[in-house]
Amino acid sequence: MFFDSSGDVFLTIKDITQAVAPDKSVDGLNRTLRQVRHWTQSDLLRPREQKNPGKGSPRLYAQDPTIMISAILLELNRYGATVDILRPVADALYTDEEETGGDVLWMAENDEANAYLQVVWIEDEQTRKFTGAEINLFHDHGRTAEDEDLWTDPTSSVVLNLNKIAQRIHPLPWAQEAHDRHMKYILNAHD
Repeated sequence: MFFDSSGDVFLTIKDITQAVAPDKSVDGLNRTLRQVRHWTQSDLLRPREQKNPGKGSPRLYAQDPTIMISAILLELNRYGATVDILRPVADALYTDEEETGGDVLWMAENDEANAYLQVVWIEDEQTRKFTGAEINLFHDHGRTAEDEDLWTDPTSSVVLNLNKIAQRIHPLPWAQEAHDRHMKYILNAHD
């Protein structure tokens, strides 16, 4: 784990693994590490800078949104989703982060609203095999009973409770240190 001058947290693959692994035994951590490494090699997780920083230099990943995206991918992996199916999910989550600041993920992590991710499996009409996915992020903050969020047209989809996923990974092991560094940065910036 590394901090920049503003106190923002950047993670290595091992840090990500420690945060999202459901099984904290040595075998469980190694299994999750292999999975996370596979996702980084398949470009599902986006490094902070260039993909190959040089020999001996670890790839670094921004804590937000990488931790939540990794936890979501891990949950979808339980359903047998392959990299080809997970790729559009990861891309859509990163796009949401860039375009909206990841509002729905933030609501889940901060327990501001019940937040959900619906993953709609796209299937080949002839083989009926899943070939991709689309996502639908929604929450109940400020919603009324008439608001429709769940897509009901697809043949098959999975709805993930993002609050439950966030609860599994929080508090992050380095959360207090990151908070302290960020506060120090803010206080020094105003001196």
